[in-house]
Amino acid sequence: MKHLICISLFFVTAFSFGQNTGLIVGKILDNEMNDAPLVLANVSIKETSINLNTDLTGLFVVENLEAGDYTLVCSFAGYETKEINVHVDALQPAEVKLSLAASTISLGDLALLTAVAQKDDKSTAVLN
Repeated sequence: MKHLICISLFFVTAFSFGQNTGLIVGKILDNEMNDAPLVLANVSIKETSINLNTDLTGLFVVENLEAGDYTLVCSFAGYETKEINVHVDALQPAEVKLSLAASTISLGDLALLTAVAQKDDKSTAVLN
């Protein structure tokens, strides 16, 4: 009987001190290349300071999140940025699978980028 009480007390204590955190597991794919993984795509969560990159297979994992709703921001250079809402539950991982499409750039934006790049080249040439 003592053993049953000790085991019960152990489990009650373990569950009461258990963390109430969840995680997000996701994969970011390239919509332009038949859903190939996007390596080193940027993943951030608006409500936190979390900012990470995907691995070589396009996977990412965000751990130790309090249960609740979050806004996941996924981006990659030359691709459209997507924001999605994710609900995190402490009992089950939130799974995300997202494809990013290449973004279009207008000629005006391209001219602006070129002008800024040329200005930066001139200022570094003066410094040298």
